[in-house]
Amino acid sequence: MSERFINRDAELEYFKEQWAIRQMSPVSHSSDIWDERAEEWISALEPKNGVESTRAKGMFSRVAATEHYLRGRGLLEPDSSAVDIGCGPGLFVLEFAKTAKLAVGVDYSSRFVEYGNQKAAERGLDNARFIQRDFFAMDVEAEGMLGAFDLVFSSITPAATGDGCLEKLMSLSRNWCYNASFVFAGDTLSEKVCRDVFGEEFRTRWDGRGFYALLNLLWLLGYYPETTYFDDIRDEIVVPSRRWAERISAYCNKRDEESITKVHKYLEKLGDSPRQSKFRYGAILWNVNEKDRR
Repeated sequence: MSERFINRDAELEYFKEQWAIRQMSPVSHSSDIWDERAEEWISALEPKNGVESTRAKGMFSRVAATEHYLRGRGLLEPDSSAVDIGCGPGLFVLEFAKTAKLAVGVDYSSRFVEYGNQKAAERGLDNARFIQRDFFAMDVEAEGMLGAFDLVFSSITPAATGDGCLEKLMSLSRNWCYNASFVFAGDTLSEKVCRDVFGEEFRTRWDGRGFYALLNLLWLLGYYPETTYFDDIRDEIVVPSRRWAERISAYCNKRDEESITKVHKYLEKLGDSPRQSKFRYGAILWNVNEKDRR
């Protein structure tokens, strides 16, 4: 075998490993844990006293921008079908169903699936449906999903990462695949906490590794991935609480009890504090039928 192919194989293995190690641990991947997380997400989505939360506004904005991008590329048409793997509360599925002939959401959480089906019924979207499955263990052939969709979509989900999941995702598509991930996430309050509490420079835990790995992996496999980016900037007021202390400690890569307690005390000292967040998403789109040998 020539040195060129030896190097290519080594590169492939490296980027496969980088893509696979983003998979969450089995404990973090239990249906019970995702049901608990689902309640928090759903609560954030529902208006309080007729007012949408900052988080909800950001999510709805990204959904609309993504739908506009895909429709502009001709990937959402009246005769097309789409599936969202790790669909969460189903916002993308519900949006896609406004145009596509069929939109399906797959998620590990039964609570997310229940919520998605409820919203589809409320909006009269009988072409949107949600099913509860663990994509890691799902037998897509038995489910009749091999090559069943024009667009296979995944966004900010561990369901679409891990060893073998890329091939599994592509097996569902007869045309296009799309994956979005964080390439940067940061906020002014976490930066302040890192500096004042821990004496450290803020370093985002979202370093774009998955985006970089997938882009290179697809290229080495012979595909022609296209990239685009979406920004979500949010302004809010943080009221000191244990939950916020846990979140900001995690953003500072500090998850031990002592660090959380320090952050909680610091937030209480600050009182209600302004927080501006910036989330940058990197999206990769590729056609499974356009592939050359490299």
